[in-house]
Amino acid sequence: MSALEPSPAAIEAFNTGMAGFWHPVALTSELTADRPLAVELLGRRLALARLGDGISAFDDLCRHFGAALSIGQIVDGCLRCAYHGWTYDQGGTVVDIPARRGLPIPREAKVACYPATDAFGLVWVCLAEHPKAGLPAYPEFADEAFVKTPYRTYEGWQAAATRIVMAALDDTHFPWVHPGILGDPSQPEPPDHKAWVSGDHLVAAYTIEQPPNISLGSAEGATGLESVTYTNNCFPSTIRLHKEAPGGVFILFQTMQPIAHNRSRIFLQVARNFDLDPARDESYLAFEDVIQSQDKPVVESQRPWLLPPLSSRLMLYVRPADLPLIAYQKWLEELGIPQI
Repeated sequence: MSALEPSPAAIEAFNTGMAGFWHPVALTSELTADRPLAVELLGRRLALARLGDGISAFDDLCRHFGAALSIGQIVDGCLRCAYHGWTYDQGGTVVDIPARRGLPIPREAKVACYPATDAFGLVWVCLAEHPKAGLPAYPEFADEAFVKTPYRTYEGWQAAATRIVMAALDDTHFPWVHPGILGDPSQPEPPDHKAWVSGDHLVAAYTIEQPPNISLGSAEGATGLESVTYTNNCFPSTIRLHKEAPGGVFILFQTMQPIAHNRSRIFLQVARNFDLDPARDESYLAFEDVIQSQDKPVVESQRPWLLPPLSSRLMLYVRPADLPLIAYQKWLEELGIPQI
């Protein structure tokens, strides 16, 4: 095994640490009322289904012969396995075995069921019975002063969700990865950073000068640099960037589905309180498409797959430029989310 590859024990520890938090697994629109949906989360296959008045998330494995429950049917508020018709209620307990009707159902006839909910246009799942924290905060989603774009989904990044959060949090890469868009290579000096833990999330704030761009509400034809203040709210697999710029407030809500320790799906939405015509939404998403396409090859190239512990000094952080990243990784370790 390469020194850059995490051991099976390290992967298991990472998955266990992340399991206590909420992660997105699908768009709300992807989970309809008439059929289940297969998803993956932290190396685990899950079957989602709208049963009764809520969402159920089961291990995608019938207790009988191991068929995928996600290819089954929803019948009378329960999920029926496609193989032999074993039928599961909202809590994952078998309530009908067609081949055994009239006889008691074995006590062991049940599958693991995990907390699941709808919020912000996404389906969220926690793999722990009792989540360690609430859902990531996204107050602008319910604020009518903000126009929200549809979600943009970026499939199959070959990277850990924590690495992707780090990339969004890291402003010192702007001049090099996003020159002329978010940064200026002739002015690579880092801003003054502040970072602190606030309740269940990490906050990082700074003010920088950026080239005029759509996310700042810049006037058409604007030149030079414009001042923008970032207040970034970080959760284990989610970051909400709050930009205050001359044109107004721009919110980037970016949340990752950690499919595995080295594979992630990104859900991204833009909210803004300026340029309020929804017909303009695609322009903002196209801007983010460029940013994501520039970040992706860099983030996917990073090794080790998982962040090495701060104490290892395998990544040589430098202050003051890397203060938010140091704070984020220290916070993850305090949450019990080990890396390698």
